[in-house]
Amino acid sequence: MAFNPFDLTGKVALVTGGNGGIGLGMAEGLAAAGAKVAIWGQNPEKNAAAEAALKAHGGEVLVQQVDVSSEQAVVAGIAATIAHFGRLDTCIANAGIGGGGAGPFHETTTEGWRKVMTVNLDAVFWTLREAARHMLERAQAGDPGGSLAVTSSTSAIDGAPANEAYSTSKTAVLGLIRGLAVEYA
Repeated sequence: MAFNPFDLTGKVALVTGGNGGIGLGMAEGLAAAGAKVAIWGQNPEKNAAAEAALKAHGGEVLVQQVDVSSEQAVVAGIAATIAHFGRLDTCIANAGIGGGGAGPFHETTTEGWRKVMTVNLDAVFWTLREAARHMLERAQAGDPGGSLAVTSSTSAIDGAPANEAYSTSKTAVLGLIRGLAVEYA
C-alpha cells in the first residue's frame, strides 16, 4: 500500500465558520481526504447547503449552530463535537467578521471594536484552548497528536485602512498561533 500523506481517514476536524467561503473550502478538503468534519456556522440555510456539500464526499458530518462570540457556546460546541465523534484531531479557528465601524478610524466605536475583537480574537482563544485541552488529555492517555490552526489575513501584514479592528485582530491571532506552535512543539 502506497503512503498517502493526505489520507485523513479516522481523523476528526472542526472548522469554525465552515459553512461558506474559505472555511467551507477547508472543510471540503478535509472531507475529501477522508476526515470526519464538524463545522460551525450561524446561518441555518448556509449550514444546510454546507452539510450537503460535505456529505457529497461520503464522510460523516456534524453541523452545529455555535455563536463563537460566547465563551459558553464555544466550550459547549467543542464538548458536543468530541461527544459526537469521540475525539478531535484538527481544529481550525476560521470564523471571523470585518467591520468595527468600517469607516474612518476616528469614528470607530468601542462597541464596534469589541465586537470584532470578540469574534476574531477571543473566540479563537476559546476555541483553540478547548481543543488543546482535549488533545493534551488524549496525549497523556497515549494518543498524541493534533493540529491547531487559525485563519488570518494579509491585512495582518499590510494593514486595512478604515478597518483597523479587523487587521488588529488578524495580527493578534498570528501571535497566538505562533506562541502555541512553540509551546506545544
